[in-house]
Amino acid sequence: MPEDIDDSTGIPRYIQVARIVEHEIRDGVWIPGSVVPSVNTLSQRFGVARTTVQKAHARLAERGMVSAVPGVGMAVRPRKEWAAPEE
Repeated sequence: MPEDIDDSTGIPRYIQVARIVEHEIRDGVWIPGSVVPSVNTLSQRFGVARTTVQKAHARLAERGMVSAVPGVGMAVRPRKEWAAPEE
């Protein structure tokens, strides 16, 4: 089964992907200003559709953790702009 995705939980895949990436950002895997992996890269990593990853990126953007940089991808925003972590 793809990395860390569990279909038995009832939690939508895009939320699971967003939570994993959020934890990695909070743990410093990607620091503010760095670019998170592309839609294609995350799609392959988790074995999910590209639209699933696009929804996960959108969720992270809504939480203030990333923003789109034209021609580059999704960049991590400064920590002070992030919403509180999800439980």
